[in-house]
Amino acid sequence: MSIDQLKENRAIIVVYFILFLLLVVSTLFSETFLTYRNITNVLRQAVSIGFVSLGQTFVILTAGIDLSVGSVISLTSCLSAGLMLGRDSMMIPVVGLVIAVALVVGFCNGLIIVKTGISPLIVTLGTMSIVQGAVLVYTHAAYGEVSPAFMFLAWGEIGSIPFPVFLLFAAGVLGIFVLRRTPFGRHIYAIGGNEEVARLSGVKTEKIKIYTYMICSFSAALTGLYLSSRMGMGDPLIGAPYMLDSLVPVLIGGTLLSGGKGGLVGTFAGIFILTVLSNSLNHLEISGYWQWIVEGAIILGAVSFYEKRKT
Repeated sequence: MSIDQLKENRAIIVVYFILFLLLVVSTLFSETFLTYRNITNVLRQAVSIGFVSLGQTFVILTAGIDLSVGSVISLTSCLSAGLMLGRDSMMIPVVGLVIAVALVVGFCNGLIIVKTGISPLIVTLGTMSIVQGAVLVYTHAAYGEVSPAFMFLAWGEIGSIPFPVFLLFAAGVLGIFVLRRTPFGRHIYAIGGNEEVARLSGVKTEKIKIYTYMICSFSAALTGLYLSSRMGMGDPLIGAPYMLDSLVPVLIGGTLLSGGKGGLVGTFAGIFILTVLSNSLNHLEISGYWQWIVEGAIILGAVSFYEKRKT
């Protein structure tokens, strides 16, 4: 790798070095960290935050943000379990319906943003409230039962590796290919860099932005389906933490809130940094309240670091 390539990829190298150090420290401080049981637990935890963070990356690259992902996760979790009711025959129709509903939410987000010019923060915050309210009208407590076959999504294994890990990495590889090797991906970066210049260059900016919000909602639906499969039922509040948690890996991974720089390679490192850190703090029996403080500090530090480099 040339010096120019090292400079260009410095942020990614730094974030993977941080992940490596975190793994070393976690191993030194916990005798159980490298056990098979704990490693599979870390991987399964990474899947839930991973899917939604991959989708959030697409949106943030266009200088947008999607705060409705948590409510979409809750919605898909409850709908899938509430409609299956333990019946294998309903698995495929329900999964298709749930994904379709999520895509509609993403389409509405994108359409309102591009047609009204309202900040994505405000639009998706409003959508979050509407969807979460609808979920709570649908059910106030844990609800439904997924089918036995559907539980393979969360608990199945191929060899000794959890099946959902293969899905996460497949989604990541596909996403990296789309962003780096297709016109759609190049247009996303162009919009994030300068939307007006992209529009004048012939990029269909409105259509591209709508698609990114649909991708984000689709990714949130995958997380919701995974969580319902893991728990065996739906939970109307399970998605709440993901509104913030889905942003952390993206920002740690070097994708700028202002758009146009970053990508899924960095987000993958961010996913595992967040997951390993949470797992290690649990092993050290550190309160979840302190984990929130650590998570907030990481967000501030990552944003400050990358914004400083940008200038």
